[in-house]
Amino acid sequence: MQISPAARRYSVFGAAAVLLLAAAIAVASRASTEPSAAATPTPTPIPIRANPVIGAFQGLGVWVDLYDTSAWAHPAAAVADMAAHGVRTLYLETSNFNRSVPFVDKAGVIAFLDAADVSHVQVVAWYLPGFINPSLDVKRSMAAIAFRTPAGNRFAGFGLDIESSAVADASLRTTRLNAESASLRRAAGQAYPLAAIIPQPRGLVNNPAYWPGFPYQNLAATYDVMMPMTYFSWHTHGTNGALQIVNQNIDLIRQNVGDTHVPIHVIGGIAQESTREATLGFVRSVREKGIIGASFYTWPGITKGQWKLLSQIRPNPVEDPAMPLALGPAELGNIPGSDTTHPNEVVYHVGGKPGDRVLSLTGYDLGTGEVGVYVNWTLVTTLAAGPAGAWGSSVTVPIPDALLSDTQPNTVDIVALTGATWGIRNVSLSKP
Repeated sequence: MQISPAARRYSVFGAAAVLLLAAAIAVASRASTEPSAAATPTPTPIPIRANPVIGAFQGLGVWVDLYDTSAWAHPAAAVADMAAHGVRTLYLETSNFNRSVPFVDKAGVIAFLDAADVSHVQVVAWYLPGFINPSLDVKRSMAAIAFRTPAGNRFAGFGLDIESSAVADASLRTTRLNAESASLRRAAGQAYPLAAIIPQPRGLVNNPAYWPGFPYQNLAATYDVMMPMTYFSWHTHGTNGALQIVNQNIDLIRQNVGDTHVPIHVIGGIAQESTREATLGFVRSVREKGIIGASFYTWPGITKGQWKLLSQIRPNPVEDPAMPLALGPAELGNIPGSDTTHPNEVVYHVGGKPGDRVLSLTGYDLGTGEVGVYVNWTLVTTLAAGPAGAWGSSVTVPIPDALLSDTQPNTVDIVALTGATWGIRNVSLSKP
């Protein structure tokens, strides 16, 4: 069972929740193979939400829960630090179903919202429902959505933290979740940004008794963004391990929703328990999959080394096609009149490649030093400038054997180093 550090401290769960959590982790650790996109049959798709409002969930975010006392003691200083590290969105817990009020620290919420307005940081509220009293859950959620400070500042969106098993019957829990979600959407309005904060999908695979029949499709049709709680630090401290865990969670969401265009924002961490190496794997997965944004749980535990890596997370639109991609002729990038859904980078996956190779491609409107070529996230070169507003001639880039794995998958990463119009097409990798 995937329970956040904050949720594990709620007295309603007590020792039983700790035992359930331990059992889930034990099941995951005993699995002989990692869950993959092939682990669950592909469902018949329900259309995902049309025209999702994703602005509040794009790019880098951080989380503050009710137990982050250092943040609540000094909201303005906390927000200033977030802004200095390039954070676009703060995810702020307002309350949970085990509390007696909709705002545990109302003065603190006001201070966070007003400070965020000064620092140009968006704030998204989040609340943990228990599904015991659905009307209370909706009322508490709407209190956050409707809240305004005396200065007129409000939350930029709202996330429902879907993880409580206080209702033991998973079928009843799902029924109540779907009903609460529909009520929340009606009350908030079709244009209000809503996110479904969901359990780690690979955890649902490894521990099927926790929440059988988890309603991925209904959630994707109701909420603008899916936010999986991908706490890789519970399972690994290495780069490849974290990358694989995040990849699996993204793949499982896309498969279970039945649409690669579902907007996803991955929650990573837990910061206090994550190594620099695992954080690197998290960031690489986020970039290779081209998802709209990612965040770390929680702010007080983020280290200087983690901030440096997290700064590489950029705000993406919903990409079409979804990354990673196969090499080929498609025009990709930020190209007027063509593809504009890959403005930051295009990542290709290729199989093992023994020996030296030559990368060939054609660039669009490239400026000097604007676009870098990376192989397995090692910079090879920056592309030379080409004609303004037009496609240039085909260029070749030698790729030495030392940068390529002979037997494992490789990435070819074309990265916009500056925010400019650019594009590539006719990308291939061949022997010299």
